[in-house]
Amino acid sequence: MDMTAMRKPLVLAVALSAILLLAAAAADVDVTVRDSDLESEETMWDLYERWRRVYASSSQDLPSSDMMKSRFEAFKANARQVNEFNKKEGMSYTLGLNKFSDMSYEEFAAKYTGGMPGSIADDRSSAGAVSCKLREKNVPLTWDWRDSRAVTPVKDQGPCGSCWAFSVVGAVESINKIRTGILLTLSEQQVLDCSGAGDCVFGYPKDAFNHIVNTGVSLDSRGKPPYYPPYEAQKKQCRFDLEKPPFVKIDGICFAQSGDETALKLAVLSQPVSVIIQISDRFHSYHGGVFDGPCGTETKDNHVVLVVGYGVTTDNIKYWIVKNSWGEGWGESGYIRMKRDITDKNGICGITTWAMYPVKKYIVAHDDADVAAY
Repeated sequence: MDMTAMRKPLVLAVALSAILLLAAAAADVDVTVRDSDLESEETMWDLYERWRRVYASSSQDLPSSDMMKSRFEAFKANARQVNEFNKKEGMSYTLGLNKFSDMSYEEFAAKYTGGMPGSIADDRSSAGAVSCKLREKNVPLTWDWRDSRAVTPVKDQGPCGSCWAFSVVGAVESINKIRTGILLTLSEQQVLDCSGAGDCVFGYPKDAFNHIVNTGVSLDSRGKPPYYPPYEAQKKQCRFDLEKPPFVKIDGICFAQSGDETALKLAVLSQPVSVIIQISDRFHSYHGGVFDGPCGTETKDNHVVLVVGYGVTTDNIKYWIVKNSWGEGWGESGYIRMKRDITDKNGICGITTWAMYPVKKYIVAHDDADVAAY
């Protein structure tokens, strides 16, 4: 018997066991910030070491001494902010350490945001292929498209400002499920590579939607069957082939009325909606609860996310349910609840100012091929 062949499964099993043990150990590490952690450089370093046991792979695998010092300084500032904020009384949300905690806010925003609205001259009223008017009737108190299994799992854009592609693809995945009954995982990488809507610095959601109107979007390699190569967090040469379906198309796009939370609510009741928001350092450390600001005001901090529902807490705080693209380890398993019905007509973080959603006709689909061919 070939002993080498026998050893391979054993080696793989041992390696897998080691990985699982390390993951389990990391999951047990407490990275909650306490006053005792901030008492000295030594205690802060101990906290940083615990944090690195959980998040080092999201930061730097083998940083240089200068880089380590820079990361540690950023980590200390973020840890102090988290600790001080969570001591405040009457807050509707909490902050926490996450995989971004050894990055300065400026570095973080440069890598993980990148949404751009279109030109002011854009004719919003004619953007859709069919009527965009929504009627207000039988509006429920709460709504969540996840309950209808019309939302794919949270994805991770990585250190690439491709949030615009993830929000657009998420909206198309959802409307395709609503119209066909089948939830498919579609390719952000194809939209990043082929749409001409942007790159890892910034992108235009409207142009990405128009690409899917005119060309379509492939199934992601994580889907069934594999078609477009997996997401790489960088723009590559387009590998899309119109002669090789399957791919999903939409019929047009619509805009919700800007500066009107009721209009956004009606749109979300119809389907998940892509929105551009302006984030802040508190947003990047968000851990849970209903986020009520403050928000950024700089256009460079624009971030594109997907509103999948709305709700209200037991103490009557109204909120939007927002799907992000920073992985399930951020926020509430990759989601954030953002305060709804505020005095600013533009909504929290400007959530109503540039809200859009795809239009797709109803079709009867019997399998994946039927869905993709339309």
